[in-house]
Amino acid sequence: MVNKKTVWAVLVTMIIAIVALFTAMVIFLVYYKTYSTQLENLYERSLYELTSNINDIEVDMSKLIATNSADSQREVLNNIYNNCSLANNNLSCLPIQNNKVDKVNKFINNLGGYAYSLLTHVNTNNKLTEEQLKQVEELYSTSQIMSYEINTYFNSLKFDYSIIKDIDISNGDNSNFMGGLENVQSSASKVPTLIYDGPFSESVVNKEIKGLPAEEISKETALNKIKEYFKNYNLQDVKYLSDTNGKFETYDFMVELDNSNLYVQLSKLGGVVVNITGYNSTGTKNLTIQECETLAHNFASDIGFSDMYSVWSAQTGDIVYINLAPIVNGIIYYPDLVKVKINAKTSAIIGLDSANYCYNHVKRTLSTPSLSFDDAQKLVSPLLNVEERNLTVISNDYVGETLAYEFICSWNDYVYYVYIDAMTGEECNIMRVIKTYNGDLIM
Repeated sequence: MVNKKTVWAVLVTMIIAIVALFTAMVIFLVYYKTYSTQLENLYERSLYELTSNINDIEVDMSKLIATNSADSQREVLNNIYNNCSLANNNLSCLPIQNNKVDKVNKFINNLGGYAYSLLTHVNTNNKLTEEQLKQVEELYSTSQIMSYEINTYFNSLKFDYSIIKDIDISNGDNSNFMGGLENVQSSASKVPTLIYDGPFSESVVNKEIKGLPAEEISKETALNKIKEYFKNYNLQDVKYLSDTNGKFETYDFMVELDNSNLYVQLSKLGGVVVNITGYNSTGTKNLTIQECETLAHNFASDIGFSDMYSVWSAQTGDIVYINLAPIVNGIIYYPDLVKVKINAKTSAIIGLDSANYCYNHVKRTLSTPSLSFDDAQKLVSPLLNVEERNLTVISNDYVGETLAYEFICSWNDYVYYVYIDAMTGEECNIMRVIKTYNGDLIM
C-alpha cells in the first residue's frame, strides 16, 4: 500500500518544480523580450545613423568638387573622413554578413583613406590639384548612387517594420535584412524635386534679442495694432487669449479673417508680429509662386516689415513657402529673414516666423568691399557655372556677420550657393541644394 504522505510529498515536489519551471520561463521571456527590444533599438539606430552618414558623405563630396578654397577643402575632407569612420561603425552593428556588403565596406574604407590622404595634401600643399578633383568626381558618382539606394530603402520601410524579424537564421549566416545596400551599384538614380527651405533659413546669430524696440506696449495697444495690421484682410474678429513668457514675451490673439483663422503672437516690446499659425482650409484658386510672393511682400509691409523681398520661394502641395529678407541699396540682409506660408488654393496667409528678424534686425554700418564682383567671382571654383550674383550680409559662426558676395551656381544639375568674403576674398560658406523626399534643403 502506497504511503499517502509519500504521494503528497511527490505531488508537492512536482508542483514546486512546475511553478519553478513556469517562473523560469516567464523570467526568460521577459529578459528575451527586453533583450530583443534593446537589440532592435540598436539595429534601428545604426541603420538611421548609417543613412545619415552616407547622405552627409554624398553632400560633402559634392561640396568638395565645388569649393575652391584650401580652408573649405580641409573642413569638408575632415567631415568626409569622420563620416566614413562613423558609417563603418554603424554598418558593423547591423546584422549583415561582411561578404554581402564587402563592396560597400571597401568603398567606404577607400574613400575614408583617400580623404585622409587629400587632407594631408591640403595641409602641406594648399589646394587640391585638377587630377585629384577628377578622382573626387568619380568617387562622388558612387556616393551619389549609394545615397539614393539607401534612402529609397529607408523610406520604403513600414511603421511596424522589425529588423530582427527580417533576420533568417535557418541557414547559418543567412539574413534577409540588407539595409538597402544590395542595390548600391545600381546605375540608375532618380531623385524627386520639391523645395521648401532656403539659405540661412535657420540662422539665428545673436542669442540676445536685438531687433525689437525697447518700449513695452500694453495689451490694449497690442489689440489696436492687430486691428490695424489686418484691416485690409477682411478682419472679422480679434480675441485676446493669453500672454507668453518664453524666449519672446508676447500677447497672443486669435484673429478671424473671412478665409482663415490665425493664432498671432505680438511682442510686448514694440508690438512686432513674432509668429502666425493658421488653419489650412480648402479652396479652388491656383495661385502661382510669383503671385504668392507678391501677397507675402504686401502682407509683410502691412504688418510693419519694410523693404522685404523674396529671396527664396517654393511650393509643396498647396503650400507656398517664401523667405523674405530686407534688400537695402542692393544688399540682401540674410540674418533678418521673415518666413511666410501661403495657401495657394485660398490665397490665405497661414504662417509667419520672424524670429531671425527679431533677434538680428539692427542698423548696420557696412564697409566698402575691398573686392569687386568680378574679382570675387574669379575665386569661385572654375567647375561651377555662375548663374546669379548678389552682395549680401550673412551670418557667420565666428564673427557674427560677414559682408559677402553670393554666387548662385550650377554643376551637373546641382545648385550651389557660394559666399566669398567681400573684404578678404575668403570662401566663407558653401551650400548645396539637396533633394529629399520631403523637399529640398540647403546644406
